[in-house]
Amino acid sequence: MFFRVFPWQNRTETTQTIGGLKMYQGIFIDDQEADKDFALLMSTPGKKGLTVKFQQPTELMTLANHIVESPPAFVVLNYRQQMPYAYKAEPLAQLLRSYSSENVTQDFPIVLLSHEEDITGFLNNVTAHNLFDCLFTKQEVAGDPEHRQKMLSLVKGYRRMIKKWHKKSERWATFFGLNKEERGVVAYQAILELDKLKAPHQVAQQILHYVIGRQGILLDKENVLAQCGVAKESKDIDTLFEVLKQDKVIYSGVFSEGWPRWWQHRLWDWEKQVCDESLGNLTARERVACLNEKLGLNLSPAKSRWQEHTDALFAYACDSCLQPTEDQYSVAAYDPLPHTYIRGKRICWKCIETGEFKEQGLEYNNDEEFIVDLILKGEM
Repeated sequence: MFFRVFPWQNRTETTQTIGGLKMYQGIFIDDQEADKDFALLMSTPGKKGLTVKFQQPTELMTLANHIVESPPAFVVLNYRQQMPYAYKAEPLAQLLRSYSSENVTQDFPIVLLSHEEDITGFLNNVTAHNLFDCLFTKQEVAGDPEHRQKMLSLVKGYRRMIKKWHKKSERWATFFGLNKEERGVVAYQAILELDKLKAPHQVAQQILHYVIGRQGILLDKENVLAQCGVAKESKDIDTLFEVLKQDKVIYSGVFSEGWPRWWQHRLWDWEKQVCDESLGNLTARERVACLNEKLGLNLSPAKSRWQEHTDALFAYACDSCLQPTEDQYSVAAYDPLPHTYIRGKRICWKCIETGEFKEQGLEYNNDEEFIVDLILKGEM
């Protein structure tokens, strides 16, 4: 592998001034000029926004050198299973990752963009998965402007990590937006295992996949609602989450702008402050009654899909239907976990009964086979 050595290799500036506004610059590589408008769809206007430029591929090493010379804050690579010439997304991404591993202050997110029909081919290519931070289909980007926020969030998250990369004593608190007292609460020792990783892109992928992408020390919206016992169709859900934001339950670490999450330990503390006890000791009906009274809201209690009433002790959201479920009426999914701070996936009994969990690509753990058999026989 050969990268030309120029003075720009010491540059860390990834912004440019456009119309008097400083903006991050990104590059979109695609062999189809007809798809160049996706560069605009991935751009975010305004100060500290993101401007993405379209470029057709050239010879591999020439293209790799051009990208790192820019230098970019964001790279998007088109993926096609059948390419008419030498350009392939995977070897280009590998070259870029190798370069940034040796030049950590110039690291940047790499996103894969593809038409839906090409996604299966990529997903089957397991060796390429760790080269990309995120995968988006062109249909998603064209139909949902919120993907812009995720892409800009990737850029900001990388810049935040790079800024504190060499300050090991404080970087994890900065990455996650934690104070000193919270470090032990959020499996800090386990997270520090990530210190073994050598580049920001390696840490970014671990955070995206296992901290933000899974339930554990952070929760998504569905799991917050489940722990609060709130039905997803309630009127005042937006107000509830605004209260949680004001009370700093919300996660404010890297990538938080694109992926809203809430701290599990802060939610537990918040529950006790509002209702004088842990909501886990209350039924959904009791939890919502407390929240409505103390916060002046009009929330509705969630109903158990299995018991069909609101006197349920919900623990989390089912990983199949995303509805609140009880620990007692759910089974463990087959889910090998790489880190101790991740909560294993659960499937509610109703999804087992209907078989809908299979549509989500889930399998139940072999240890649960006896219970599953009873559910399917109608004996539970």
